[in-house]
Amino acid sequence: MKISHLMKGITVSVFGAAMLLTGTTANAAWECKEVTFIVPYAPGGGSDQMARRLQPGLEEALGVSVNIVYKTGGGGAVGFSELHRSKPDGCTISNVVVPNVIISSQGDGVGYKPDDFAYIGMTESSPGALMVPQDSPYQTIEAFIAGAKEKPGMLTVAGTGGSGADRWAQLEEVLGIETTYVPVSGGVGKMMPMLAGSHIDGATTGANHATKHKSIVNAILVAGENEVETLPGVPTSPEWAYVITWGIMAPPGTPADIVEELNAALNSAASQPEVRDALINGGYVTHNQTVEEVNAFMAREIAKLSN
Repeated sequence: MKISHLMKGITVSVFGAAMLLTGTTANAAWECKEVTFIVPYAPGGGSDQMARRLQPGLEEALGVSVNIVYKTGGGGAVGFSELHRSKPDGCTISNVVVPNVIISSQGDGVGYKPDDFAYIGMTESSPGALMVPQDSPYQTIEAFIAGAKEKPGMLTVAGTGGSGADRWAQLEEVLGIETTYVPVSGGVGKMMPMLAGSHIDGATTGANHATKHKSIVNAILVAGENEVETLPGVPTSPEWAYVITWGIMAPPGTPADIVEELNAALNSAASQPEVRDALINGGYVTHNQTVEEVNAFMAREIAKLSN
């Protein structure tokens, strides 16, 4: 698999409007006047969408404003490192994206390990999808395979996050093709314009993004065994083990009672009907986890992906 570097990461810091709300009184151990929510990817991507869906419910449950801050770059490593350095008082949280947080930790000098963090809970997941521009000559997976075999290494496929190259290499092997992989820093929000403008031949990300951006892309393959309801008729690949899971985590050393407090607030926010409806209609699978359950999930994923 060849690799072409077309884009560099950007770092943007944007604060959401602070809005002080009255709500449930937090545990005495949790004494935050506001919460900083780090999004480690650019605006418009899955992590940004997740943060904005949860923001109102978290503010209601915690009784303080939740301010979204973008810390992008390094396939999420910049934001994850920022959280790692933050005070473990529950006043700073971040998206966690699996497998990205695990794969990115294997880079040189990132300064964190995936088992360092205090995991709050996972809220949603989505199988991977291979997408092409709407005006692409490869509107089926069969056509894409034929084109790649006719021109080995010439078709370009983009991906995001520290694990993007590994995800695509796996599917290349399954399909028996060779392409040029294009790593995109900054998240899906940076990748979709490349697809819309036909600057690349394809891209891999969650089926949720293929659902959201139906006006500019067509999904031609979905990972796993099950068809995605929002992408009817798109073929599946059981051999392609690619699932993205989103949640929230806190800095290393965050006390257990604060983690439990944040877990309760997260599950309350994620259980709001408008949030669940948006997830289901957007091509996600929803989750509601205890702290014990999210820790068990992360232990399995870390063991699986750290080898």
